[in-house]
Amino acid sequence: MRRVLMTALASAAIGIAAPALAGPTLQQQTGPDLSTKIYGTNDSGFATTGTTVYGSTDSNTGHDVLFTGYSTFNPTLNSGTTTSIDITPGFAQVEDSNWVNPTGNNPNPSQDDLYYLLMDPAPAFYNYEFSLQTLASGANALIYLFYATTTDPTNWILATGSPLQNGSGDTQYIFGDASNPNLSIDKILIMSSSPIEHAKQNSIQLTGTRPPAVPEPATWGLMLLGFAGVGVAMRRSRKSKLALMQVA
Repeated sequence: MRRVLMTALASAAIGIAAPALAGPTLQQQTGPDLSTKIYGTNDSGFATTGTTVYGSTDSNTGHDVLFTGYSTFNPTLNSGTTTSIDITPGFAQVEDSNWVNPTGNNPNPSQDDLYYLLMDPAPAFYNYEFSLQTLASGANALIYLFYATTTDPTNWILATGSPLQNGSGDTQYIFGDASNPNLSIDKILIMSSSPIEHAKQNSIQLTGTRPPAVPEPATWGLMLLGFAGVGVAMRRSRKSKLALMQVA
């Protein structure tokens, strides 16, 4: 009976180590970038400055990601007032092209008017990671995220977890559901209560693909506990068999 209980406990510990389905959520992220990075393109004929600029999911070849900047945007009407942005080559950084560093008695100049950033890639994805720098930080800078699915690309949905407070400096965020590679997101709309200076570290996980499984420390601990329990149970079983053989 003791062996059965030990085996059951070990199996339960291994089962607990499996991640739970969380659904798509927005949260701060400290892990590595996702597998498909978005690069800025610098090909002639494709603007690097304007209300819409182009990125690529294939290292500067192709133009399959659109970034559009807005000073105002109404998700219900799916329209707003655009503003000029620019994109850098390499690992894409999208910036307010009119950005003015505030000084003295001018803490929020009118040129700093990028409050909404729309990211619209051609391929569907289920995870999106980005880093945001805003004029304000903490409680004065709330970050919201809206998303649209490929099955309903005109209906913006406020992401679970919105709003988040932006920390000082760049703060990294991730949205999606790492446990559901079949989730199909069409596009993302970032909204900030404080002017956005730049967004960078843009990367996505394409629908239908799975990133390499790297267990977290807590998961490793539960797995080791489970294996240890199985080992103890097997060792007790061997001792019991040896004792019976000696009696016989």
